[in-house]
Amino acid sequence: RVAYNETRLTDITLKFNGWIGKLDADFVGATVTAGQPLFTVYSPELLTAQQEYLGTLRHRKGKNDSLLKAARKRLALWDITQPQIRQLEKRGSAVDYVPILSPVSGTVIEKNIVDGSAVKVGQRLMRIADLSTVWVEGEIYEYEIPLVKVGMDVEVVLPELPGKNLPGKVAYIYPYMEARTRTTKVRVELDNKEGQLKPDMYAHVHLNIDLGKRLVVPEGAVLYAGTSRVVFIDLGNGQLQPRKIKTGWRNADVIEVLEGLKPGDRVVTSGNFLIAAESKLKAGLDQW
Repeated sequence: RVAYNETRLTDITLKFNGWIGKLDADFVGATVTAGQPLFTVYSPELLTAQQEYLGTLRHRKGKNDSLLKAARKRLALWDITQPQIRQLEKRGSAVDYVPILSPVSGTVIEKNIVDGSAVKVGQRLMRIADLSTVWVEGEIYEYEIPLVKVGMDVEVVLPELPGKNLPGKVAYIYPYMEARTRTTKVRVELDNKEGQLKPDMYAHVHLNIDLGKRLVVPEGAVLYAGTSRVVFIDLGNGQLQPRKIKTGWRNADVIEVLEGLKPGDRVVTSGNFLIAAESKLKAGLDQW
């Protein structure tokens, strides 16, 4: 599936308590640019900090004074930008409601405030996603992990974009397994400047791997009986012999056989026969 690039997510928080005035980015899905006002906020602490800075500026203007630097730094640490500080100096008076500017360009994907909301230090008010790149996360089975490497070329196919296959590379292989599915995730990073890829779109990741010559059987030939993998060998004259095998990698059509068969063995691929034989096979496994 298509996912947000987690390294391009930005949370909007405040370093002071206050109250929201007017929301400019007032809905989820709004597009914002860096430096654009997101909302205004009233804070007694911020109002006092502005007044202290202006008072210090009036008394020490033109001096390289540590008090003036400290007052300016306090505003900067509260995410008041240098252009905003210069506007404050030019205006000469504090404002009750201070605009909070977006630090990045992107799309608002989460909004937890409305006009008049009380807000606290560290509270996540908004989340902005830069969608110029996205991740595509695919799942591989446990036996496929040794075959997949970071940097491997892949092709991403999206059902919603027929005929448009997107080239990419494996950027990361997650270091843990999903216990329920026995799979692990691989990540592909794709350019999305055109905005066609939407988070949570379904996607297929195709990997082209040269496995060399391997002994394989059709996927339908293998019967799963408990922890055993079994095929039926056609001995001729209507005689069939069940045989345990050890399997390796697989795809939608074939399964690799590591042990139990040799080239030229004839295996039964009839699904109906395997289903009918399953109960007898389970009963007889311990006798082999």
